[in-house]
Amino acid sequence: MLLRRLLSHVRGENWFAVVLDLFVVVVGLFLGLQIDNWWQAHKDAKLESTYLVEIREDFELNKSQLQISTAALEKLIRDMIALLEQSALAEPGMTAAELNALFSSIQSMPTFIPISRAYSNLTGSGDLKLIRSRELKNALADYYAMAQLSQLVQNTHEMELVQTFQPYIIDHLDYLAVAATSIDDFPIPPSLEEARILEVIHARQFRNMVVQKWVIGTDLLGQHRKMLERTNQVLTLLK
Repeated sequence: MLLRRLLSHVRGENWFAVVLDLFVVVVGLFLGLQIDNWWQAHKDAKLESTYLVEIREDFELNKSQLQISTAALEKLIRDMIALLEQSALAEPGMTAAELNALFSSIQSMPTFIPISRAYSNLTGSGDLKLIRSRELKNALADYYAMAQLSQLVQNTHEMELVQTFQPYIIDHLDYLAVAATSIDDFPIPPSLEEARILEVIHARQFRNMVVQKWVIGTDLLGQHRKMLERTNQVLTLLK
């Protein structure tokens, strides 16, 4: 309709009407593009808001996990220190059962595996550009890079558990006496040789095992505390 009218004005050499028609077309296109851009920006802002909520949920869960793991590592370290103190005494001040309970912590390996649901969706879908805060984007990238490094450290220490500590327990202690269990519905018979720990507590190898576990515990604790600090930084940015 508009095109036929424009051609009619051109044939009639009504240039004012031609210019007016062109102006209407240009304004219409401009307004259409503006409305389309506004609608797209509105959709992007809404999607960004959804992602930010999901990222915050992930980091609240990460914070909770890290608080649990750091508390477990602190207990592990305290147990190793207590064992070293007992091994330095001519006669331990604890019973064999108490010493075995402390030693059971040597099998503990608190780990942290970060939740990355929202960030993985952002990077996988190409929607990372929707996050307008460059500081937040950089913080997220740094956080998950640091988390990968922390997981490599954790994996290395888990191998030490299998290759070093468990063989030592099998060779020198009663596994039943130092077994760490997390469920109670499958009980096993009581230990028959829980006093074996009293035979080895003063040995150099025993002390070295405990010190090695102390080193591992403090290493992991340092990693997890740094991750917790970074988690809180990201949560602050999300506010």
